[in-house]
Amino acid sequence: MGATKKNLTTVRNMLNYYRKRNGVSSWRFVFSGIENSSGQERKFFIELSMVNPSLSPSEAVLGFKPRAKVNAEDLQNVLAGTVSAQKLESESLEVPSYVCISVGMLGNAAKSIKTYTTVKNLKINSRIIEATLENCFFSEDKLVGKLECTPAQLQEHPEYLCDSGRASWDIQYEIKKETKACYKSKMCTWNPTGLKTLFAGTLNFDGKVYNIIPKRSFGYIDCYSGKDFLYPSFHLSSSNFTSLITGKTLQDSSFAVQGLFNDRFTVVVQIEGNSISFEAHKSRHSYDCHWELNQINESDSPQKLHWTVTAHNRKYVIDIDVYSIAGQMYVRSVELAEGGRNTLKVLSDGEGLGEIRLYKRIRRNLELIEHAKIAGTFCEFGQKEEFNK
Repeated sequence: MGATKKNLTTVRNMLNYYRKRNGVSSWRFVFSGIENSSGQERKFFIELSMVNPSLSPSEAVLGFKPRAKVNAEDLQNVLAGTVSAQKLESESLEVPSYVCISVGMLGNAAKSIKTYTTVKNLKINSRIIEATLENCFFSEDKLVGKLECTPAQLQEHPEYLCDSGRASWDIQYEIKKETKACYKSKMCTWNPTGLKTLFAGTLNFDGKVYNIIPKRSFGYIDCYSGKDFLYPSFHLSSSNFTSLITGKTLQDSSFAVQGLFNDRFTVVVQIEGNSISFEAHKSRHSYDCHWELNQINESDSPQKLHWTVTAHNRKYVIDIDVYSIAGQMYVRSVELAEGGRNTLKVLSDGEGLGEIRLYKRIRRNLELIEHAKIAGTFCEFGQKEEFNK
């Protein structure tokens, strides 16, 4: 199944953000791979993102790169003794402008590798959904790429906000479940263009080869574009469902939760023919949604994070509970479009375990439609961190 015209338009609009002087966009792919020798399953993500891309079309500007404010005249004044060196500011703060490709592995020993360049080096064919950037290629059914960041490069460029390592991949994908549900406003647009996606191919991450098998890839794709990255941000998604009623694997089930959009969430659930969506840009009277993210301390088990979401309208009630191990959450930094060295600090995990319940309202009663175990849940929570000058 290919993507519908509406979802292809969403991707096309995201790619066309390369023309923007102000704003951000991202095209994100999440999937599982199985390590060749050990059989261990790991969650990965690959992302193409742009930050104020056309503000500096010929030079990638990273706000965290040290830049001296002192010019030759200032130095002469210091040497002549007319100006004290202490009065000179050593750095200037820049507004970022770049295109970035990221590849990351979640779970124990999680890490991400990034490369930065400019829109001048980005080749876009939005008519047929293709983007080529240096050694990486993105299309509506294929991902090919190679990235490396050496320890020496990272020591010289801490502004890359990533880890050292290398990765290469050759992956095909096919969207099996998509949704029209999204969030759209003057501030931003979000759409889970591949709510359930089958990935196939190989990924070499730091010398270990991971096989990506369609039925075990549990893939997910979304697109985001707007004036800046969302904060605070909250995300849950999975397509790894096992019914606790029948014990069977639910092949045609998936869900995604994204927020906060003006203190609201978009919740999309598809369970064996039942498709329910709560869209945050619609009337506040159309549904209610409550969420919590709490830390759980138990003496006999690792510290955990408990993610809960409850959404309901006149027809349906959805309850989602997910637990992730706090000690294996990966913390990554995403530079905000506003600059000033302000970042979005994102906690990420790809191994969340939990349950989902879907009820249908029958007059004043609730009928349980499905109660399922969910595994390999992609969990993210991001908060703004302001730079202290």
